[in-house]
Amino acid sequence: MKKCLITGASGFVGRHLLQYFDRVAAGITEVLGVDLYPAPLTFVPQQFSYRFEQIDLTQLESFTELAKEFDPDWLIHLAGESSVAASWRDPDRCIMNNGNIISNMLRFLKLRPMKHRLKCRMLAVGSSEVYGEYLEPFEESHPRQPYNPYAISRLYQEDRIQLDVKWQSLNIVSTRSFNHTGPGQNDRFVIASFVRQLCSAKKNGQKSVCLKTGNVQLIRDFSDVRDVVRAYHLLLEHGRNGEIYNVCCGAGVSLFKIIEMLQEILNLEVTVEPDQVLVRSGEPPIVIGNTEKIFRATGWKPQIPLEQTLRDMVQEQMEQNLKK
Repeated sequence: MKKCLITGASGFVGRHLLQYFDRVAAGITEVLGVDLYPAPLTFVPQQFSYRFEQIDLTQLESFTELAKEFDPDWLIHLAGESSVAASWRDPDRCIMNNGNIISNMLRFLKLRPMKHRLKCRMLAVGSSEVYGEYLEPFEESHPRQPYNPYAISRLYQEDRIQLDVKWQSLNIVSTRSFNHTGPGQNDRFVIASFVRQLCSAKKNGQKSVCLKTGNVQLIRDFSDVRDVVRAYHLLLEHGRNGEIYNVCCGAGVSLFKIIEMLQEILNLEVTVEPDQVLVRSGEPPIVIGNTEKIFRATGWKPQIPLEQTLRDMVQEQMEQNLKK
């Protein structure tokens, strides 16, 4: 039976992870969620006791004191700035924030006596943004070529972890997570933004809508967040210490195709109007991952088709619109 500490527990992935653990009865007895932002649970866990603490993870003493008292068996690190667009608006803040947080996670783990350091297994969630631009599906052995400040922050995270796994006897599995979406995602992210705008048009009785977008020809590897949290659980159970795993679907789809799928789901006529304000410089045209390594280690494969993800997001948004 395990005690699990989740950083970023108030976020999109954190909320889905809590629901997943409650659903599958993962052998967890206690969960401590920490985040800078409060987010009360919309469900009451049945399989474990849950406690939430609102703290600033860049402050070393407040985190280490809390984590040491809780003494987790699993530490799942989801916290940090995750928006590429936000990282461009304030690069220094993104890099320093994410760098300080991972440093504090590692310092906590190193507080333990050397012979006990393997007791707490950490899953450190990183990003496919570290790869940069290639035309073939990314394997974990590809060189890294970060194209934005957020990617640089995750590159630092990977390198710090590799250093401490080697020299400090820490027990850490890392991911390079590709794009993921699903119900409950903030509309700072592209698919959630499309869903919000188109559902609003549908609610208002519009038959057609003009959607202002960035570059809709970009091809990305999208997974459902509910598949992603299942992958995280399997990596905690079966991933090899010190290894990095892609978490992705293994197939690409253009943003334009996603708009077409939403158009069909909502029975709307959608036209696209490019807006240069929404276009980011240096965006790789194609980002697709290779899933072989995670499959060999855990047997994980994505199960939820993109169309189902979009239908679930639309249903949730329409239900929210009815309440307004």
